Amino acid sequence: MKWLVLVLTAALFLPGAYAGESTKQIIQNHLSEQRLDDAEDTVEDWVKNEPENAEAWHIRGIVMAQQAQDSFFSALSYAGKSVDSFEKAVELEPGSLEYRTALLQFYMMAPSIAGGDDEKALAQIEAIKEIDTVEGAFARVKYLQHHEKEEQARTLVNEILAEHPNNADVLVYLGFQEQKDGNYEKAFSLFEQAAEGESRKGEAPVMALYQFGKTSVLAEEQLDKGIEALQQYLDAELPDSAPKAHWANFRLAQLLALKGNDEESQQLIASLKKVDDKELQKQLSSWN
Repeated sequence: MKWLVLVLTAALFLPGAYAGESTKQIIQNHLSEQRLDDAEDTVEDWVKNEPENAEAWHIRGIVMAQQAQDSFFSALSYAGKSVDSFEKAVELEPGSLEYRTALLQFYMMAPSIAGGDDEKALAQIEAIKEIDTVEGAFARVKYLQHHEKEEQARTLVNEILAEHPNNADVLVYLGFQEQKDGNYEKAFSLFEQAAEGESRKGEAPVMALYQFGKTSVLAEEQLDKGIEALQQYLDAELPDSAPKAHWANFRLAQLLALKGNDEESQQLIASLKKVDDKELQKQLSSWN
């Protein structure tokens, strides 16, 4: 049931999934502390008391997905409850991109025995497209990538950009691709445009700042601009899905070292050694 990690991760980072109200906060705490049965009991009471609350059903889908991931004998049962919950959320709020995206992820990632369904995934893509053309196109891009049709996905993204040249989400996506391929000059340009671009959720321009700084590290170029971008990133309100501040500080330390500011770089590194992030500590050890 490892595919459920993808569904759960996508759903957890949806805006507003946990807005701080008591019931949602309790569920969030239970999940973060791996008290899954307590999370299940709480969310079951919630949907029982508020059967018309789409968000309650959406979060029930998240909880059941986590239960399925951690279960063996009951995994399929929990997977069924998860997809039923995501479907109920969409039924109650058919105009919600967030709920439809979570349902799409389930249909796309899950094996058919657990509720995955390619035709239903495609139907959700069309429904998303009716709500928002760009989001619908991106949903199709992810579908193509899932089916390892990278060239078709790249072609579609370029078509979206031609129609929406100031869309930060598209620009960041293309920037990622160029960064991954080592085309750093193109990546710089795309991230720079994205930082000034438009985004439905408002997250992509912030993400572009971090990625510009990371590209500066990889390319060992545009160091001053990279430092400025990371400083702006650290001053911004970071989306839940964005790299944590300690990662930006790590990139900043790397850029400072590349500029020869060793003392300032080492001060940052020393503060990062206390951070509870295994991947960060691994990279700190290999870099430093």
